[in-house]
Amino acid sequence: MAWIKSSGLDAVEIILSDPKLLPISDIQNHLLHLDLAVSTLSTGQAAGLEDLSLMSPSRDVRTRTVERLKEDIDLSVELGRPHVTIGLIRGKGGCLPFDDEYTLLCRSLAEVANYASKRSVVLNLEPINRYECLHLNESSAAIRCIEDIGNPENVGVLYDTFHSNIEDPDMISTIAMLSDKISHVHIADSNRRLPGEGHIDFHVLKEQLEKIDYAGYVSLEVLNVPSADHVVEHAAGKLFTFFR
Repeated sequence: MAWIKSSGLDAVEIILSDPKLLPISDIQNHLLHLDLAVSTLSTGQAAGLEDLSLMSPSRDVRTRTVERLKEDIDLSVELGRPHVTIGLIRGKGGCLPFDDEYTLLCRSLAEVANYASKRSVVLNLEPINRYECLHLNESSAAIRCIEDIGNPENVGVLYDTFHSNIEDPDMISTIAMLSDKISHVHIADSNRRLPGEGHIDFHVLKEQLEKIDYAGYVSLEVLNVPSADHVVEHAAGKLFTFFR
C-alpha cells in the first residue's frame, strides 16, 4: 500500500476469496494511515479457489456463492462502501444448456443485487472475454442481464478495456452505449500490459469517458509482464500519461 500512495494513486482494489480470513482491522489501519480509499472488492478468487458460481448446476453451490457475496457486501459497508465486482464468480459456464445457466445466473444475481441495495452498495457486473467464460462476454450482454433482473439502480457495468478490445465491435461506441451504466473502469492494453504497451488508443478512450461524464475510479489490472518490477516502476507513469 505504501508504494501505491507514494506513486500518487489514491485507492486500492482488494482481491479476496473469503472475507472472514482477512485481517480487516489491520487493513483499515493501513488505509487510514496512508489516506487511501478502497475502490472495489474483487471477488473472482472465490471461483478459482473454491469453485463458487452463481450459475452452478448445484443448488448448494449457488446458495453458498450468494451467501459469500452477501459477506463481501457486508465487508464493503465496513470499508466505506466500495463497489463489489461480479466477475468470474458468476461462473465459467458450460455445465448446462446456455439458456438454463443464464436463468440461474439472473436468479442468483437478482438476490445479491437486492441485498446490496438494502446495504447501499453498488455492484459492478464485469463483461469478460469468451476465452475465460461463456456468459456476458460483450458489454451489451451485461446490459441485457441487468435489464433481465429488473434494472436495479445499484448494478452497473465494469468496463474493462482488455475484455472490450476482444469482444466489443467498437470500444468508443460501446462506452457511449454504456454511458451512465459504467460503474468502474479497468485499464489494460490489448496484450494486458500497461497502457501504451499495446495498440489501444487510450487518448481517444479517455475523451469518450469524459464525453459521458464518467467520474468514477480508473484502475490498472495488468499482468506482471515483462516483470513485476517493470510494472511497479512504470504503472503510475503510464496511467497518468492518459488519465491524470
